Amino acid sequence: MYSRMGMGRLLLLANEISGAGSWQAGPVLLEDDRIIAVGAQALGADSDRVLELEGSLLPGLIDLQVNGAGGRGVEECTTDALDTVARTVWSGGAVAFLPTLISASLEDLLGQTAALADWIEAWDGVGARPLGIHLEGPFLEVPGAHPVDHLQDPETEDVQALIDAARGHLKLLTLAPARGGAIEATAQLRAAGVCVSIGHARDDARLSDCVEAGAQMVTHLFNAMSPLHHREPGISGRCMADPALSCSLIVDGIHVHPTMVQNAFRCLGQDRMVLVTDCMAAAGMPDGVYSLGSSQVTLADGEVRDSNGTLAGSAILMTDAVHRFLEYVPETDGTHVAQLASTNPARLLGLADMGRIAPDTAPGFSLLTEDGHVQAIALEESSASSL
Repeated sequence: MYSRMGMGRLLLLANEISGAGSWQAGPVLLEDDRIIAVGAQALGADSDRVLELEGSLLPGLIDLQVNGAGGRGVEECTTDALDTVARTVWSGGAVAFLPTLISASLEDLLGQTAALADWIEAWDGVGARPLGIHLEGPFLEVPGAHPVDHLQDPETEDVQALIDAARGHLKLLTLAPARGGAIEATAQLRAAGVCVSIGHARDDARLSDCVEAGAQMVTHLFNAMSPLHHREPGISGRCMADPALSCSLIVDGIHVHPTMVQNAFRCLGQDRMVLVTDCMAAAGMPDGVYSLGSSQVTLADGEVRDSNGTLAGSAILMTDAVHRFLEYVPETDGTHVAQLASTNPARLLGLADMGRIAPDTAPGFSLLTEDGHVQAIALEESSASSL
């Protein structure tokens, strides 16, 4: 469903377009899977098809943390399960995502990582596009809902084994700076082109060293880390204060209080905040029992918790995160959504071809509707029609 246009010229007409930090009126012209003109130039050009859109056109939204969706978990690593996850992510308004694995034994993670690489390489356009792999562990300090028995220090050989198993598809890895070898692992991962994110951490003593070694991001700010306090900022406060770090947040009204979402945005600004879902198998599903890694978790009244009562991911999709963000931070609009859920994720992954609407970039679009939700745009299905 992602950017499989085929030949010909397609003209997109939306109420507004965003992707460069501001709104503008006008169309977008595409040809052979590339954007070739935006604005007045596009309006005056010939096209084979026209797609009229009711809403604001955004660069395709990217979810950097997807553990599962549609009743299936990423850890299953079968084509059927992963295709279901990709379709569900698409149905929630994101055009691309990072399938995410939580902590497990190194043997299991190596097998899962290799299987994900196989699926990514064979992906045939079903649902949202997998951009690579996010390993959320096992090099963590605070377990959260992760199996504590599988948390470990990042030995050089183990890190390299994971890099090798991913065959170039490892794009993001979350680790805790206090883990032995974390600073060396950060440098090793950055040398391999992997974005390193700080998360599941309590001890902030080596945070600056980790940033100096190349860490660029923070995984689900405030969650599974030492809390923010006015006399002790903890790792949350220190991460917010470091201009080198972009911080992801789970905006579901459960993981982070709406007031703290406001505070985080006003501190970080639109250049350093990233919207993620951290969704798992329960996303898009009714209340019930679902799998997260090797554990059973329960979705009830919008909350996903393990047997200990610990939050275990979310049940939201990107459209839910966007809707709540716009509600919680009233001074924001679609330009901020584009930045937080497309431009910033693309930048962190080093994807110059995504995250913006500009000539000579790849097409992939989400539509922000008047009621504050988003939907992914299936370009290959368009033919002189409207949405």
